[in-house]
Amino acid sequence: MIEEYLQEWSYLAVFMLSALPWIESSAVVVLAIALGLNPIWSTLLAFTGNWLTVVLMIFLFHRWQEWRNRKRMASGKPAQESKKSKRAHHVFVKYGLPGLAVIGPLLIGTEIAVAVAMIFKAPRKKILIWMTTSLAFWTILFAAAAYYGVGFVEFMK
Repeated sequence: MIEEYLQEWSYLAVFMLSALPWIESSAVVVLAIALGLNPIWSTLLAFTGNWLTVVLMIFLFHRWQEWRNRKRMASGKPAQESKKSKRAHHVFVKYGLPGLAVIGPLLIGTEIAVAVAMIFKAPRKKILIWMTTSLAFWTILFAAAAYYGVGFVEFMK
């Protein structure tokens, strides 16, 4: 009875920990599997927690950008983009965003990667698609490594 109760709370902890900024789902899923939690549920909950943080960051950052643009327009300072900056934006969206999404969760964290993408004004839909793909890839990869790694350690005993 107590073990079942603690296990239910453990799954909630997996979700909550992965939703915290700067704690990545790939690290949480490894810890959960090492502690003996179900690898599939741990993977799903860790991914979902981290993904919701990404969605929230995109939404909040977009709202902040809209507010900032309204304030800038009200002050009479129209934003002008040069050909160079338009080209740089296009190159970033085409090549930089996928790279940022793939290596961002490992090097700087998903929240910072989303913030960088939003600062460079990448389209929200593309950010969400790339970050979702990246989170799924890394979470599943680390979960599989942890699951088979734990199995290998137990086999070697």
